[in-house]
Amino acid sequence: MKILIIQPKGFSHISFTVTEQHLSKIKEVGPGVVVVVASDPQDVAYHVPSSEVMVGVFRFLPSIKEAKQLKWVHGLGAGADALSPEIINAPVLVSNSSGVAAVPIAEHILGFILLFTKQFYTTFRNQHQKKWEKQKLTELRGKTVLIVGLGHVGKEASRILSCLGARVLAVDKKNSEELNEMLPLADFVVICLPLTKETHHLFSREKFNRMKPTAVLMNIGRGAIVNEKELIEALLQKTIAGAALDVQETEPLPPDSPLWAMENVVITPHHSPSSEKYMDRAIDLFCLNLQAYLKGERLPNLIDKTAGY
Repeated sequence: MKILIIQPKGFSHISFTVTEQHLSKIKEVGPGVVVVVASDPQDVAYHVPSSEVMVGVFRFLPSIKEAKQLKWVHGLGAGADALSPEIINAPVLVSNSSGVAAVPIAEHILGFILLFTKQFYTTFRNQHQKKWEKQKLTELRGKTVLIVGLGHVGKEASRILSCLGARVLAVDKKNSEELNEMLPLADFVVICLPLTKETHHLFSREKFNRMKPTAVLMNIGRGAIVNEKELIEALLQKTIAGAALDVQETEPLPPDSPLWAMENVVITPHHSPSSEKYMDRAIDLFCLNLQAYLKGERLPNLIDKTAGY
């Protein structure tokens, strides 16, 4: 069985380099496993027709028109919204690396919350102005955090925040009625959802109006889950108190976006999954799925291509 791993180029925050140790782990899963690593488009095209398994970042995968032996496509990222229609419509299994970045993203969420409770954003800005001005700070303990989406990231964030004394509420994306009931209770609303037809612009004016005027919205899911135009409106009108966004509707965030200059908004460049341990975890997850594949069992990270996750 031939596995083609496509190493994407151009990533600075995550290294997708496959090491000899990674290759050894994959080969140890089962006899007869042949692993080819390629990044050059010509090399990739050469190996595609004879590969049974293709591994890479979904949005950088090549066409599979010539992939006559292909039975399984595995993504090194956690999302599935970048899958091409060609792969969605092909009779192949598709899995991803959901859970690979749960730890760093949960820590990113904690960092976002501390920026607001401890006013670090304001004091950092004052530091650049050599301005000594004490802020009115609050504690995370006792604050209510609503986690929207109970995947790997949502569960890890809930665990961390609970340990620090926050009151954590959580809701599954399918229960919109429960979400509407919980929104008015939260000091922080954290979006941990995948992007699907159901979740596109799930957070818009109607949801912002249900939130506390002192609440902060945080998004580490996908940018298009939030109606950015209506979020800006809610921030300007002080419908909500602030926002922290690791993902945006358009990435990179355009220079003319009002979000850049807002004092109650924190922007990070979609790098919350970044970790020196990312690829080690991704390979471990792939090996777990490969074990199931070789046994003819259901893949632990199998994607429902119709649902989008």
